[in-house]
Formats: sequence, structure tokens, C-alpha cells
Amino acid sequence: MPSRLKTHNTFYDKTFAAGNTVAYYLTLQISQRSICYAVFNPASEKYISFESLIISDAGPADETTVLNELLKEKIWLKQPFLKVFFLIDNSFSTLIPPPLFDESKALMYLKFNHPADEAYEALFDSLKTNNVVTVYGALQTLTELAGTTWPDVRFYHCSSVLIESLLINFKNKTDDNTLFLNVRSGGYDLVYFKDKNLHFHNFFRYNTKEDFIYFLLTAIEELHLNPEEITLMLSGDIDKSSILYEMIYRYIRTSHFIERNGVFGYSYLLDDLMGHKHYTLFNVQQCE
Repeated sequence: MPSRLKTHNTFYDKTFAAGNTVAYYLTLQISQRSICYAVFNPASEKYISFESLIISDAGPADETTVLNELLKEKIWLKQPFLKVFFLIDNSFSTLIPPPLFDESKALMYLKFNHPADEAYEALFDSLKTNNVVTVYGALQTLTELAGTTWPDVRFYHCSSVLIESLLINFKNKTDDNTLFLNVRSGGYDLVYFKDKNLHFHNFFRYNTKEDFIYFLLTAIEELHLNPEEITLMLSGDIDKSSILYEMIYRYIRTSHFIERNGVFGYSYLLDDLMGHKHYTLFNVQQCE
């Protein structure tokens, strides 16, 4: 059966060597509709390759199938890496204050808020900068496949990386009228910091552009903010040609796309990839 994965973007710096993976960091982000990965060379402190692929069929596929197909196509990915970061991109996540968190009850927290069946296991990320724990679900078959392929793989949820890296990158660059919106598979994250602390995070699923803007405006109202006064910082799968951006432009006075994190270096080939795209993929190292 032919693979359903179709390349969307691909960039490989001339310094990249598939036979030298043991010297590189690998970061993957996977959802039911797409997968992307980047290779970072710590010696040069630079990202030297990136590729994103999408599911060509109309319907989604489970993440284990997506990863299996990728590993069949890109044999070199099975080789040892210095570090491997694996981002789970789904809506099955819940934030828990550390004093209330009990690791043995992680699955209970997850099932209380999400319809995760027996195929899922509960993982968690401790967000030190934000003093909160993200509990999230991942397919057991997926974590087993990743763990077998890369024994020292480090799992994170996309929302964890987003929240943690935003506070690090924007701690002294924003005020209480700044709101962050990150578009990813199936919906978007909305993050709000107040007095430099995490005040709000939610993931909103939407089917239409009207759903998209309704949830955004409702959240703004519930946060007691004013669409005329806020600055909306955008990242992820959105650009000025998007119908989502058109809706934002219509209802929000001020919005900007997040710039690429200057802490890391990037191959000149990545200049063709807009800096706000794949924000979590390029910032996961800050969660260590």
C-alpha cells in the first residue's frame, strides 16, 4: 500500500549528513493529519533541516500509522540521535497546579476532561517556568514505537512547549493586553499571561471561520479584555492569505506574527519558511 504522506515543505542544508545523526538533535511533531521534523546541530547551534508532510487522504489517520509511514520512507530517522524530542499534537491535555497533582492519578485527571479510551496512556510535563503540570493523552502504540526507535526519546505536549516558551521568550516584551494565538491541527491554543504568570490557556476546536472568531471574541470578553486594545500575537498554521487571518483583521485592531526565536541559528534555506510557522517545533529545547 503506497504511503499517504505527501511532502509539504522540505529544507536540507548542505552541511546536513544523514550518516552523522548521532551528533544531532531530532524534533518531531505529530498529529492525525500531519507530521513535521527538524534536525538541530548543537556544534553549530543551528537548525540544518526541516520537513513537513501531510496526510493526502480526506480523513485523518492515527498517529502511530503516520509515524510508521514516515519511518518507512525516511530510513535514516531510525538511526541514533544525540537527543530526540517528540511533540504530541492533540487536544487531550489538562493543566493541574503542582500541589494538587498526584502522578498515580494522571489517567484519572485526563479522563475527567477528555474522552480518552483504553488505547491512550497519560503522560505529563512539569512546566517549571509556569509552575504548572500538563497532563495529556498519547496513543500507547505511538509511545511504544517511538520508544523502541529512540530509547531516550523525550515526550512533550504541544501546549506545554507553547506555554513554557512564550513566557521565556516574551517575559519582558509584553503587557497584560497581550494575547497569544497558535493554530495547530484541529484548532487553536489561546494563551494569556497576567502579571507575567500564566492566567489562561485553552484549546478551541472549530469547523468554520465563524466558530473560530466566536470562540476568540468570547474568550477575550471573559478575560475582561478589549478587542480594540489588545495585541494578538499569532503563530502556527496561519498567514495573511488565511481566512482565519481575515476574520482576525476584521475584529481585532492590532495583531502581529511572532518572529523566529533568535536564541537558535537557522540554515539560510529556512528563510523561505515564515518565522511564526511551527513555533512549538523550533522551541521545544527551551523546555528541558
